[in-house]
Amino acid sequence: MVDVRLNKVLRTPISLESLRGVKGLGKMELLRRGSRLSVQPVRESEWKIIVRLSGAKA
Repeated sequence: MVDVRLNKVLRTPISLESLRGVKGLGKMELLRRGSRLSVQPVRESEWKIIVRLSGAKA
């Protein structure tokens, strides 16, 4: 069983292709080859980068 909760609604959508080029996200599960777009863990450090890219406040 997995518990999922909304953390923050981001201002600007970020494409998968954009994320692939961001330093600091190279080991993100979502960006691994063959990974499926479903519920996946996101490390706090990765989340901070994504929030910053979206223009939202952390």
